[in-house]
Amino acid sequence: MRLAQTSLFHPIAFSLRGLCPVFAFVFLLAGCAAPDLAPVKTPAPPAHLVVINQTDYEWRVTVHRVSGESVRELRVLARASETIDVAGGDYVIEQTMLPTAGAPELSRAIPSRLEPGQTYRWRLATLLSESKGDSDAP
Repeated sequence: MRLAQTSLFHPIAFSLRGLCPVFAFVFLLAGCAAPDLAPVKTPAPPAHLVVINQTDYEWRVTVHRVSGESVRELRVLARASETIDVAGGDYVIEQTMLPTAGAPELSRAIPSRLEPGQTYRWRLATLLSESKGDSDAP
């Protein structure tokens, strides 16, 4: 009787053993043939540029890309501050002290790299400026 039971299950065990490599091959192909999903790109956070005027003069600050494309231009009043957001990258920041009675126009351009998500403090000062209060206050 025991021999009859074994012989009954023997064809099933043989057929399952033969199908295992087939199933493995099919699942392997199915995994390789699945379409790749394009990763969703989240936009990079902007770089924050805080321009702090520590002088009694008005300034014009122009931010442009190294290629020459103008990004932002702003005027910063005496003892005031302005904040702008720009995409991270390489820029040239031009600062110009606007002329007043008895003061010449001072200008200079400084190449800068602004990293996304970072905050930068850009202080405007001259040697003749008096420091009033906390210079880190925006």
